[in-house]
Amino acid sequence: MSSRQRDFRMDNIKAILILLVVIGHLMELYLKTGTVKTVYKIIYSFHMPLFIFISGYFARFRIKKMIIGLLAPYFVFQTAYILFLNLILHEPTRLQYTKPYWILWYLMAMFIWCLTIPLIDRGGHIVHAAFFILSAAGAIGIGYVRKIGMNFTLSRVFVYYPFFLLGFYIAKLMKDEDAKTRIIAFYHRYFYAILIAAGASFGAVMGYIIRFMQKYSYVWFYECAPYAVTHETPFARLLHLLIASICIIFIFLLVPNIRLRLFTKLGSKTKPVYLFHGFVILALKNAAGLI
Repeated sequence: MSSRQRDFRMDNIKAILILLVVIGHLMELYLKTGTVKTVYKIIYSFHMPLFIFISGYFARFRIKKMIIGLLAPYFVFQTAYILFLNLILHEPTRLQYTKPYWILWYLMAMFIWCLTIPLIDRGGHIVHAAFFILSAAGAIGIGYVRKIGMNFTLSRVFVYYPFFLLGFYIAKLMKDEDAKTRIIAFYHRYFYAILIAAGASFGAVMGYIIRFMQKYSYVWFYECAPYAVTHETPFARLLHLLIASICIIFIFLLVPNIRLRLFTKLGSKTKPVYLFHGFVILALKNAAGLI
């Protein structure tokens, strides 16, 4: 994609998100501190839903690209991480491929979501709205299924699917020139009203997290297991989805569509950071006696 066509806003947001991913993982070394734990919860309340939204926006059903870009790296890095644990950190860990190790759940989930594109790409706006409503209901309802968990990262596949769908459908909408023109005109006409409303909602969300989230386990934000295991509630999961949605809107309003040199370049190269930073984090955790 040429620099004239490239959406620098997306790159800038991805740069912010990959930095938050690394910062969030570093914070896991200090989660006994109350302030660190609160900031950690704020990061985890929205950073992966927003990453998944952007992934859905750019997602395409291209089997060869999906295998090369998602499935192959999953097997390579699943092997590499488990060998690193066993041979370098001397932490006995069984080599297997049905449960993605730690950060690698995203690769498997993305592969599964992309497999659904031929189905969700059908129909018009009403069908798309129906798919989205069903996905949201599935995100809440799947928590009641006790056998859904980390195998094939199915819990996260269901819980975060609405964000993938939303990104995919907005990308489709923006390909319609008439719809795109109306959206852009509405955006520019009511920008400040939208910004104030989104900012007020974002402020309320942050205030809620700071004031009341002490009773919410940060494990709930991982969305990797059923309610019976994590003791999360359907209301807490619904709240998480709503909080993430508000944060997504606010961040998109604030982040500019301009090239910011190294920062924007980082946003276009997030995959290597995502795949390799985990080795450093694991070494630090091992040195701190946390694994």
